Amino acid sequence: MDYFCIAMRDDIAQRWTEALDLNLNRLEQPLSSVALPQNGLCLAHWQSISGAEKELLLAHAHGCGLSLVVLTDHPDTDEGRELIRRGAKAYGNTFVTYSLLNEMIKAVKRGDIWAGQDVLQSVLRQLLEQVEPPVQSLAERYGLSDRENEVLVEVMSGASNKVVARRLDITERTVKAHMSAILNKTGARDRVELILLAQRTERNAV
Repeated sequence: MDYFCIAMRDDIAQRWTEALDLNLNRLEQPLSSVALPQNGLCLAHWQSISGAEKELLLAHAHGCGLSLVVLTDHPDTDEGRELIRRGAKAYGNTFVTYSLLNEMIKAVKRGDIWAGQDVLQSVLRQLLEQVEPPVQSLAERYGLSDRENEVLVEVMSGASNKVVARRLDITERTVKAHMSAILNKTGARDRVELILLAQRTERNAV
């Protein structure tokens, strides 16, 4: 896989390079004057990019195999939710710790979406507001146990692991174990994909 970065500040580009121990190909700006990569992974410092170039980059990444990782000096839940919705694979702080940046990139390479808990919960709530996922269809199709189904119902309501644990009077560790089993049985990678899978399952059943 090829790795790219967009950052006007040398210290930021150097920091990411050191943290990931990778050869990051630094894209020249303005972006409209260069051939953007068709695949690979690109770390983008959001403050280094103008409004028009942000739109160009998002549209380009959405239409090809380029995994876009947005890093910003001032993370915002609403912005993160919108960028994930528009195709960004990760959203986080420009100065995230080295270990967390590596975790972020590994998640994106696995095909997962990476963002803070507040952003992911916001994405989930938005999905749930659009269409209420049919939990029963999913549970029946993939043979979920009664307890897994109970956890799934709570998760589909947008509840965090802590809230699910409190509502079902179990530990967060148990909730995580049930979620791992649910994801394993359904083949979904995360909660967002689980909701989308539930919606597809219901449409196919009609």
